[in-house]
Amino acid sequence: MMKIRSCLTFSRRFQSTSSAQSRNHLTNDEIRAHRLRIFNNERQVQIERIRRVEKIEIDVQDPIQSTKLLMNKNLSTPLHCARHLSSVLVDRSCLALIDDQHIWDMNRPLERDCTLKFLHFMEENCEEQNRAYWRTCSFIIGYILETAFKSTYHVELCSFPPPQFQAGSFAYDAQLNLGDWKPTRDDLRCLSIQAYKLRDRDLRFERLDVTQSVAEEMFAYDRFKLAQIPHMLRLVTPTDTQPRLSVYRMGDCHVDITRGPLISSTKQIGRFEFSAVHPIDVPSYNETMHRVQALSIPAQLHLHYWTFDYLLERAKKKNNASVPTLGKAKTAEKLE
Repeated sequence: MMKIRSCLTFSRRFQSTSSAQSRNHLTNDEIRAHRLRIFNNERQVQIERIRRVEKIEIDVQDPIQSTKLLMNKNLSTPLHCARHLSSVLVDRSCLALIDDQHIWDMNRPLERDCTLKFLHFMEENCEEQNRAYWRTCSFIIGYILETAFKSTYHVELCSFPPPQFQAGSFAYDAQLNLGDWKPTRDDLRCLSIQAYKLRDRDLRFERLDVTQSVAEEMFAYDRFKLAQIPHMLRLVTPTDTQPRLSVYRMGDCHVDITRGPLISSTKQIGRFEFSAVHPIDVPSYNETMHRVQALSIPAQLHLHYWTFDYLLERAKKKNNASVPTLGKAKTAEKLE
């Protein structure tokens, strides 16, 4: 049983088995700071490449307000458009729909003249919104795993499987390096509290497309992700002579690889509960990792506590989504 001093830190001292920690002598906090620094530097470089601000016309089509806006190409985002119109659109919009066919992040710059629709969780057909929500929640699990434990314990993130609603949970696969830890109900609850704290901070998710060299510098201290980057680039852009990988930043806290899209902000997260931690064999890395599972609903949705608790019991079962692999995948859906 893990002894918990408070819901801020775990106090039991585990013997770390991480070879990366002994090799690099870096804590998870230092590694996260490195990723953020490279992300911020690359973002600034890309902004400085915009020599002249061009205007684009955005035809907003929304039941609350339809209008045409003159915005800045490669700088203005759907969120900026929403701020021109209504605070309701700012708060509830999790994704945007461009030209009735392209799902777009709320914080991703617009690239051309287009029509724009705002998407939220109460629409009749919201499969894309739900997928983005679960993908975002997996992203958040990664952040919590890197920050919930004392800095002396080196958690190595690997990747997370694509959203599969039938599995009943979203997940993140990682090498926890915590020995034979079997989390108690209180342990899982303490992890869940970290997600609620993120919701109160209203952190935005921002996308950045980077080259292989930048990605490898960004994740230089993440051995699993460093091995994944060449394979991901071949799958996402197999014929591109200058392929780019999508990475996302959550506020000024965390950077990870995902093809996206992600929701607009952590403020849109509702009830969030960690449900289970299961060991998984990962042949591609010749290691046994842990699949950390959780369940959540958007803040916009209201679900009776009994119903959520019923679903949470189901989410405790092992999520049998595909394990991390360095082999060839059939579609880009394999890469989240």
